[in-house]
Amino acid sequence: MLVVVILVGLLYALPNLYGEDPAVQITGARGSAASEQTLDQIQSALKQDNIQSKSVALENGAITARFNNTDVQLRAREAIMKALGENYVVALNLAPATPRWLSMLSAEPMKLGLDLRGGVHFLMEVDMDTALGKLQEQNADSLRSDLRTKSIPYTTVNKIANYGVEIRFRDAASRDAAISWLTSRHQDLVINSSGSDALRATMSDARLSEAREYAVQQNITILRNRVNQLGVAEPLVQRQGSDRIVVELPVFRIRHALKRFWVQRRRWNSVW
Repeated sequence: MLVVVILVGLLYALPNLYGEDPAVQITGARGSAASEQTLDQIQSALKQDNIQSKSVALENGAITARFNNTDVQLRAREAIMKALGENYVVALNLAPATPRWLSMLSAEPMKLGLDLRGGVHFLMEVDMDTALGKLQEQNADSLRSDLRTKSIPYTTVNKIANYGVEIRFRDAASRDAAISWLTSRHQDLVINSSGSDALRATMSDARLSEAREYAVQQNITILRNRVNQLGVAEPLVQRQGSDRIVVELPVFRIRHALKRFWVQRRRWNSVW
């Protein structure tokens, strides 16, 4: 058993020996995704500029092109940007060089934390008050629309505490007809009479919990999409607690970043 455990451990530690390839990551701008047509454009652009790539693959709506060194990587980025224009985000990246047979076994290199690779750490809090306030406005508009559809006259629609809505009517008969009509159409609202000529509609506990969950998940999705467009290696975007999101962005190796800087500086000097 000890021998088997050691062999399995060595097998899943192998990806760490292969290092990373300089890569260019291409993703669609404004929510669009890369396609097979985009892949053909990239391959044509690289071939036209005599740029050799290790591989160009389309996966999960993004294209990753791998190269042998950073000089070829920089040339490839310029050629791809020129071919695709502003419809795509073309970012430099470092892609794991794990062989395919190891990837098929779900063997991936160990992700280095910020203490080993360096980077930035953000802790963000979702503005629940704004999110629930917008939902409150949507509920008010929906209630108005339903009353107009049924031709039930009302006088005012006001926001109240706990993200509720109060509607006043000309008389109690109109109020009772509105309660009967709206209750069947809004299962996620608790609708009760208030005073002699008004009703109050408040969101149920289940609806409030669902709205809070949706607000957090929506922000996580947006952050992940924007981080992926940056081409940052090994990003971390995850939830912390009920309304907070942790974002950790490791940086590239210092040598890789400095090389990009000096290459760009030489080009500026040649222009001047």
